Amino acid sequence: MQFKHKAISIPLRLLLILACSQLNVGDLLAVGQVGYSGERYDRSNGEYRLGEPGSADYLSETEREVIREINLLRSDPPGYARLRLEPLRACFHGNLFYLPEKSPIPIKTKEGVAALDECIRVLKNTSPLPPLKPSRGLSLAAREMAQNQGSTYNTGHVGPDGSTPLSRIERYGEWDTTISENISYGYVNAKHIVMSLLVDDDVPSRGHRTTLLNGLLNQVGVAAGTHRRYEAMCVMDFAAKYTTKYITKQP
Repeated sequence: MQFKHKAISIPLRLLLILACSQLNVGDLLAVGQVGYSGERYDRSNGEYRLGEPGSADYLSETEREVIREINLLRSDPPGYARLRLEPLRACFHGNLFYLPEKSPIPIKTKEGVAALDECIRVLKNTSPLPPLKPSRGLSLAAREMAQNQGSTYNTGHVGPDGSTPLSRIERYGEWDTTISENISYGYVNAKHIVMSLLVDDDVPSRGHRTTLLNGLLNQVGVAAGTHRRYEAMCVMDFAAKYTTKYITKQP
């Protein structure tokens, strides 16, 4: 879900990005995005090296890894396609996808390997993007959603209390230009979280991928938690510009 400020005026334009992948019981659902100056592609030796994450002590290690993974993608999209996505071609059997490191139970996809191949082509024609920086306020907004929705069977961007990405993000700070929210369900591993949103199976708009590759976005907040139906969820709130308010109470 994305909001934008229009020039000088206050009116907002809302774009809802909501995707529910067709999965087998106990597998993954994505509806959905954070940042450090994470891994970079070193062309001299063809290997990735991990950048220092900084001191965002309000994030868990999983949340840090999600940010690193997104910045790995943004630092070199063609390199990411070769490193992460091309090996997944062998995991498809028709529309069934056997996720490495997950379980022998296949994931039922809508598009099969076609969505993966299309994503690879896009990344190979995408220039490097600036890394995302972690934001405490955006992370608090994401955590509020993860905690409130995690105890329910619900999915989507509207919280059980009726809150929206806009209301949650504005509760903890002030934003400018554009904000966006991505949510992943069922994934625990940071690589799987990011790759599923990037491929964006059965999402014609490829909205989650668009957010991950949006060069206007500079800050991100992440909250990983449990989900009553899909066992795990990860909320990612993004902003082009964001100033965290003085916070006296955290969700």
